[in-house]
Amino acid sequence: MIFLSTYENKIDAKGRVSVPASFRAVLEAQQQPLIITRSLTDDCLQGQGAQRMNQIVNVLDTMDSLSPEVQMLQAMLANAQEMKPDSEGRIMLPEDFLNFAELSTTVMFVGVGRLFEMWNPDTYRARAEAQRQHARTNGLPPLILNPSSNGGEMT
Repeated sequence: MIFLSTYENKIDAKGRVSVPASFRAVLEAQQQPLIITRSLTDDCLQGQGAQRMNQIVNVLDTMDSLSPEVQMLQAMLANAQEMKPDSEGRIMLPEDFLNFAELSTTVMFVGVGRLFEMWNPDTYRARAEAQRQHARTNGLPPLILNPSSNGGEMT
């Protein structure tokens, strides 16, 4: 299963936000805890299951442990936090996460496949519009779909 679609949810005064039910369902189906990290490339947070984080750690084990690339990815791991949704599906976002992604009253949850992103809605909308303009001007990147890699199914 993968994370799809976009949802805008309110952040309450305590910093709690409801994770979209479809995103929680993906994690529950995989029996995975939710792990939130700061993006290394964008001003957003990223959510994924522990399996995804384990894949990153496994790749790190194959790399030069003293390389700048490994140190950069280790910094992402050091800032990761496991979040346990409450009975209403809400998570408490720490102040440093809220500040990093410039979140205050609302958050845009964006499913991007094997992870999801959490954006300031205005920042996300501007980014999405810039991406559409780029695609209109430059065309879409070539996609080579390999149906044999997963039987052609979306899971």
